[in-house]
Amino acid sequence: MKIGIVGCGLNCDYHVRFSREYPGAEIVGLVDKDESKIDRCTQRFGIGRGFAAVRDLIGEAGPDVIHIVTPPHTHFDLASQAIEAGCHVLVEKPMCLSLGEGEQLFSLAESRGVMLCSMHNHFFDPCMLKARDIIESGRLGTIVGVESHYGLNTRIDAFRRYPKPGVLPWLYGLPGGVFHDFMPHPLYVMLPYLGRVEDVLVTEKSMGELPQGISDELRVLVKGRDALGTLTLSFAAKPHHHFVKIYGTKMMVHVNFDTMTTVLHPVSSLPKAAQKATYNLGEAWQLGAGTLKNVRDFGTGRLRPYQGMKTLIHRFYDAVETGGEPPVSKDEALGVLEVMDRIWPQVKNTRLSFEPIVPRESGEGPMVLVTGASGFLGSRLVEMLCGRGYRVRALVRKLSNIERLKRLPVEITYGDVGGLETLQPAFDGVEYVVHAAADTAGREEESETANVQGTRNVIDLCRGHGVKRLVYISSCSVYGTADYAENQVVTEDAGLERFPEQRGIYSLAKLRAENLVREAMRQAEVPIVCLRPGTIFGPGGEIFTPMMGFSLGNRVFAVIGPGDFVLPLVYIDNLCDAVITSIESDRGDYDVFNVVDPGGVTKREYMDALVRKLYPGARVVYIPRSMLGGVVRLQERLAAALKIKPFLTGYRLESSQKRIVYDSSKFERVYGWKPPFTLAEGMEIVLNREETPDRAVETGAAAQDIRLEPVEPARPASGRG
Repeated sequence: MKIGIVGCGLNCDYHVRFSREYPGAEIVGLVDKDESKIDRCTQRFGIGRGFAAVRDLIGEAGPDVIHIVTPPHTHFDLASQAIEAGCHVLVEKPMCLSLGEGEQLFSLAESRGVMLCSMHNHFFDPCMLKARDIIESGRLGTIVGVESHYGLNTRIDAFRRYPKPGVLPWLYGLPGGVFHDFMPHPLYVMLPYLGRVEDVLVTEKSMGELPQGISDELRVLVKGRDALGTLTLSFAAKPHHHFVKIYGTKMMVHVNFDTMTTVLHPVSSLPKAAQKATYNLGEAWQLGAGTLKNVRDFGTGRLRPYQGMKTLIHRFYDAVETGGEPPVSKDEALGVLEVMDRIWPQVKNTRLSFEPIVPRESGEGPMVLVTGASGFLGSRLVEMLCGRGYRVRALVRKLSNIERLKRLPVEITYGDVGGLETLQPAFDGVEYVVHAAADTAGREEESETANVQGTRNVIDLCRGHGVKRLVYISSCSVYGTADYAENQVVTEDAGLERFPEQRGIYSLAKLRAENLVREAMRQAEVPIVCLRPGTIFGPGGEIFTPMMGFSLGNRVFAVIGPGDFVLPLVYIDNLCDAVITSIESDRGDYDVFNVVDPGGVTKREYMDALVRKLYPGARVVYIPRSMLGGVVRLQERLAAALKIKPFLTGYRLESSQKRIVYDSSKFERVYGWKPPFTLAEGMEIVLNREETPDRAVETGAAAQDIRLEPVEPARPASGRG
């Protein structure tokens, strides 16, 4: 049996692996419009041929079966091409976007004499197969209700990763918005037990998990001929559970897809008081036995991640070879699409708007454009600029959380520094620019686009629009700290990183971006000030940063190295004040400045003053750098053997933990400036803010009230000179 797979995204891996495990199956080609994806997949899986279109796969490789593993809006056209060519087709869920499209595909498949099947993989998970056997045996009695719950983490790439600058993930464009792609999962495990669907009622709510307050919680009540169904699709509830409970007149069965366990709760004839104990004991016994079985099966290879997908694929191949019925019937596939068609008209709050938001009132000062305005630094800078009377235009990406910005007298415009066409409109009428946007996720392509190309675009537009001054936010990660002597004082003239690729993708991109900035300074076409801040801390920010070490939730904090290591911290209001100072004066044009708070605070002092007080029950452990270094070296060797990138390199560890002292006196000297707050005062403010229960929480707002001026600590600090 010759197999072709269309789509080289995340699920492609599983389709390739499970197809190869079927006796006699041969993958004859992969298809994707993205040439780089085809190259990666064909090399990784050792598949000889890749194609840019389905017709090329069909014409040159002649597959018997084609898997469609692409975004839902492409399913209908791709499946139609495959069916027209006489291929059997297995389509990822949802099979297509509407019942009408589904009916057309099945009609076409029947006319061509080929098999069409939808990927309802969880219906074939071992825990669900066990429940199905119990139901078919009649042990549940008459089914009266089904409760289906599907929770999902929205921090995954599907929700957050831009395919291109300014282009949304395809999830947001589906008829049912972000719910659409995931709705089949809770539906297809519920509908078979309800009978013919008679009515569907829907309610929705936003808990602030998604941008612009679009709905992230969905509840569906389905009235079937035989039973009632309640469906929950939840993005906000945590932890993210996935289960189905099927209630009968004799028994209830609980299928947990997260733990891959099936628990039965039969009717008991024992007294009520005794049932309280036997119910728990029975559940504990079943969970324990099920867990042990799963461990055994996983160890022996009988249970795999996405086991239900493997079972469905192999049953589909069996049906193709024998002419039997597909594992997911036509009625089951169309039933899911029919109910989805009845759900979406009732869901109203799924669309994002990208019209600029213009405040009714704003300052009368010069217009300042802030890129990265929804970030930790950017949002606080916008607040302080508004408080100083500036007119502010906040540049944000389409999926940014803008609730904090919306409460300010600030113009909000959507764009992406990586895309010139989306960035250009933001520069109209701008006098000053603060370029604070940066990608820190650590992906090479996105980092190059946002940090390097984005900086190039900003410089070009500043030049073209006659901007009076650009303030660029660089990073101390551009310094070649591995080359420095212990306790070296690092001024702006210190050597830069010689091996940025060993420091990580972010450091490499920031150095390349700063090189562009310094080259523009040499050309002197745009007045530029380049600031290299230390590790930024403040209310609403990360308390325990990677430079400190790593943590297990808020229970255990592992601090790397000795407690007397001095941290290069800068309090966020001090940095914002330095940025505004750079805007207001030409003294530092065409120059580079460190911005790190003087005085210094050690890791132990920071932990005692802040972390231990915020998390008094937590355990703090200090790990010798030499011990961690040995683990890192072992991990590097293992990564090299597996031909993957190491999680952490010894060079990066050495660079981040080198004992050095950053000197910011140049900025203070040139501008006659003093940081408004000491480090101790900054930590006091953070402690007070993090312990205050009435922080802003509306629709996902940052955990920090709106403040247009620095919050004063117990005693006033010195201001700018």
